[in-house]
Amino acid sequence: MGRNAVPAAALAIACGAGTLALATAPAQAAAGWKNVGGAGLNYNGSLDRVDFGAKDAGWAVGAAGSFFSPQTKIAKWTGSTWAAQAAPVGFTPTDVAVASAGKAWIVGYNLGGTVGLYWNGAKWAKVAYPLVGLPSQVAAAPDGTAYSVAGVDATAGGLSAVLRWTGTAWTDAKVPLPASSAITAVDVKSKSDVWLAGTTSNGTSVTGLVMHYDGKAWKRIAVPGSLGVPAYQGTLYKIVENSPTNVYVLRVRQNAQVTNAILHYDGTSWKTVNTPLNTAGIGLSADGKGGVVMLPVTTGGRTQYMHYNGTSWTTLNGAAGRTGTVQASDADARPGTTAIVSAGTATQPNGKVPFIEYYG
Repeated sequence: MGRNAVPAAALAIACGAGTLALATAPAQAAAGWKNVGGAGLNYNGSLDRVDFGAKDAGWAVGAAGSFFSPQTKIAKWTGSTWAAQAAPVGFTPTDVAVASAGKAWIVGYNLGGTVGLYWNGAKWAKVAYPLVGLPSQVAAAPDGTAYSVAGVDATAGGLSAVLRWTGTAWTDAKVPLPASSAITAVDVKSKSDVWLAGTTSNGTSVTGLVMHYDGKAWKRIAVPGSLGVPAYQGTLYKIVENSPTNVYVLRVRQNAQVTNAILHYDGTSWKTVNTPLNTAGIGLSADGKGGVVMLPVTTGGRTQYMHYNGTSWTTLNGAAGRTGTVQASDADARPGTTAIVSAGTATQPNGKVPFIEYYG
């Protein structure tokens, strides 16, 4: 499904308590997050991305080992637990996207270059992924449409590429990008509804760039305001489409003289919404009611979420009971349910503990 969708039916904000209280319906008592384990999570390493395409079609990916000898970690949701799956090649995954129980993709890299895997309903197999830099994101829709973005140095406006899944391999999507552009985010709803976000530079200044594909042609949507100057610029890191007239983009300041913010597009114009305390986000999810949930950088022992409902922010904490420095890195909904799945890593002195937090 589209990247990082969190259903609003499952998201109710408990103001003032600093906790993430979720309810399946207003008449029911709020329930908390719980830890969901499984053999697929029993390793010393990170868990970085999670995605669901259907009720029992979900995968999470991470890595163990080292840069020189990466161990790919793939965990599949069985309906009751997370089971480990073998990868046909060792690499560091950077993202996963799921269309259905029979179609899913993982992208990443190793010392040999870029790596792409495809799930055909029975096994993971390596597929062609052009050497166009490091794959950073992949997104898919229930109809099987999938896009991926990769770059040489996206944070400094370097060469980037947009790839489209043909059914057997990744190929150039032939997006008419302006010169000196870096595409850093993608969201896919269907074959006729694809969104990209990134930056473009005229050599002296950097501005935001959003592209939309309606099934016939790509349209460029200008993002007003400066993102800095080349090599000292902000990044449009995530894009979430609630509808064509309700689109959010996560802006991360990096080393630019701009604020950390989410940018909202109503189909005509943009609005900048600064994050609480200028907090940097590493993930962005739809809340199902037209707002978004941002995953901030954390330094404590609990996951944290920031919810923007279209008017104001509320800061929320996730499940308690973990040790080490806890960071949620991705979140998604389990379709057909009111459940939310969050993936992350607890970093401890003696290693890293991957976890899945589950509500529902």
